[in-house]
Amino acid sequence: MIPFDAKKLGDLLEESGLDLLVANTRHNVRYLTGGYYFHFHAYATRMGQSQYLPFIGLPRRRFEDAFYIGRPDEQGQIDAEGLWIKNRPPAKGNTLGAAEAAVQAIRQLGMAGATIGLELPFLPADALLTFQQALPRAKFVDATPVLDGLRAVKTSTELAHLRTVYDRTAQAIQAAFASGLPGVTTSAMAERVRREMANRGLNFLWAFTCAGPGTLRAPSGAQWRQGRALHIDAGGEDRDYLADICRMGCLGDPSPLARDLLDACLEVQGRVRKLVRAGLPCSELLREGERAVGEHRFAPYGRFVAHGIGMVSHEQPTISPVNPRPLEAGMVLSIETEFVHPEVGHVKIEDAVAVTEHECEGLGDLGREWHVVPV
Repeated sequence: MIPFDAKKLGDLLEESGLDLLVANTRHNVRYLTGGYYFHFHAYATRMGQSQYLPFIGLPRRRFEDAFYIGRPDEQGQIDAEGLWIKNRPPAKGNTLGAAEAAVQAIRQLGMAGATIGLELPFLPADALLTFQQALPRAKFVDATPVLDGLRAVKTSTELAHLRTVYDRTAQAIQAAFASGLPGVTTSAMAERVRREMANRGLNFLWAFTCAGPGTLRAPSGAQWRQGRALHIDAGGEDRDYLADICRMGCLGDPSPLARDLLDACLEVQGRVRKLVRAGLPCSELLREGERAVGEHRFAPYGRFVAHGIGMVSHEQPTISPVNPRPLEAGMVLSIETEFVHPEVGHVKIEDAVAVTEHECEGLGDLGREWHVVPV
């Protein structure tokens, strides 16, 4: 069974004028196969002087003729997990071998002169040159927007999985805060987040750690001191679905000013979340967030940002002042408000919400207030 919305992809290909879609990124291969990706290269594609490069080819309105290009030693995993794509030509396990096999599959489809969509921002140059030289009559265009659009609305299964990813990421951040002691470095706190994510079955992606009153967000030798704020802005993933959360902690009680700054973040977040629902234009969501920050007494220190999230951070929907596209039920947004104050440091809350027909559902809402660590 085809694991994605075939009609939606067919319509997207029609609208973009693509005859054939060829995907190669890990997240899109996993999405288009319904979860399959060769385990040996799930976390690192590099090997020797080249890299692992899978391809999925999807002819418009002919998905039954799809092809999959992988390595010869994938067969055991494919047999164990199942793969809906039956056309699986053999290929050498490097970029050139994979591209050459894909070219042959394209020719066998009779599409050597077609308009072909490639993931141009993610495709190795030697593979692209192989396509261009072997298929001189083809027209190559960037298919990234098509794939971005295909993933924009999450299924109930995707949303259920994202809930667990966000919950576990929030728990990992809270556990890291609880381990804090006066003098601990922000680098050590980032490492603690990594271990807490691993304990919860997540892959660690990043941890911005900022100990006030400084504003350096890179993990470093900067120390977390008593009475000071620390923000942890961390990303974790499971099966290529990622969470991005920022929470605030303090060793001992936060100062009144620090409390006011966090309250301001929560106030802005609350105003925006009350507005989010299916049908809301993306531009209006941004305007409301910027309006809420601009009306606050801390406005000179504030900033509001929102973006889509799922298998990619900053995927569709694009929240910008010139995008009138209405939100749809099933979209997932990351919503962030920050105030960078010279006396306190970088105070920030970043949440995720799933859009529903009449409101939104918070994902990973644990720990939105101060995490106060007794000292």
